[in-house]
Amino acid sequence: MIIRERRKLELSYIPEKIPCREREIEQLSVLIEGRKKALISGEIGTGKTLLARHISKENVYVNCFINRSEHAILETIVSQIKPNFNTAGLPSRKLWNQVDTNRIIILDEVEGILLEDMAHFLYTLSRLYEEGKTVRYIAITRDADILRHMINDDATWSTFAEKAVVHLKPYTHEQIVQILKYRADDALYPSTFDNDILSLIADIALESRGHMRTAMDILKNAAIVAEKRREESIIPETVREANFDTSMENIEILSRDEMIALLSLAVVCKSKAYATIGEIKNVYRVRCENYNLNPDETQLMKNLEGLERKSFIHKNAERYTILHSPASILIKEIERVLDRNNNLKSK
Repeated sequence: MIIRERRKLELSYIPEKIPCREREIEQLSVLIEGRKKALISGEIGTGKTLLARHISKENVYVNCFINRSEHAILETIVSQIKPNFNTAGLPSRKLWNQVDTNRIIILDEVEGILLEDMAHFLYTLSRLYEEGKTVRYIAITRDADILRHMINDDATWSTFAEKAVVHLKPYTHEQIVQILKYRADDALYPSTFDNDILSLIADIALESRGHMRTAMDILKNAAIVAEKRREESIIPETVREANFDTSMENIEILSRDEMIALLSLAVVCKSKAYATIGEIKNVYRVRCENYNLNPDETQLMKNLEGLERKSFIHKNAERYTILHSPASILIKEIERVLDRNNNLKSK
């Protein structure tokens, strides 16, 4: 068995702790307690929505890219605050009268609000306290500066978010590994993963726009595949399979020497997350002999550097790895192309 609690691998799951965001959690808590408002800003996969929901598990949640108009957002808010209240046919003005709650209102992807409604909605929301209403909110955006430009009104920005922005920086490789370990320890059985597996997932995540979202998806999918195959643990090839989305047609653009270098790395990575230079060189010498080539280790290093620039391989410290396809599939494809080219030359 691999998975102990599958729900803890889902993106919607809110863990007890959020590693690497302790300072931001404290900052957010102070803003909500004092100013009754906050704006979380950060790129995709930096944990904006998770952070907001962690602060207030009992919240009123609205995705503003799905509910884009002021009226649609108000209907969604009121339906959660007062489930038995009939909003049908009511104008926005009357819906505003019902917005009074101890629960924190989360406005996700707030930049999705229609431009013609945005300034009025955000200004009105931020001034409800003047009417004696109990309202606290956390708005979420990918870029606070772009949002301010979209609002295009200093008075609205001042009351809505000024001095209340919490910016989330992208996670580093080490932070992604730390978070993955916390989630894996919580969701998987002991000894079903190791640090190299988590590091490999982190390397993949850093090459995607999804970052932590990508990392959690790959961890979950790799765990599911490993369990279905009744494997004892998650192996590197299963991780690569969970990320497999690259066409093998790209192999055709490589030179013969580049293919041999990539093949040598793939052979090592078939059973490991990462390969050292020494391990690659050992396989390289054998493969050159198989294809009647003279080994050139200086050229090998140049080819590895070129493959890294072309994103065929990835370097982590002094080790190399393959991220975007299972090594076993890559080996078969490279050997097929090399054998075909050799046959064409011999004719």
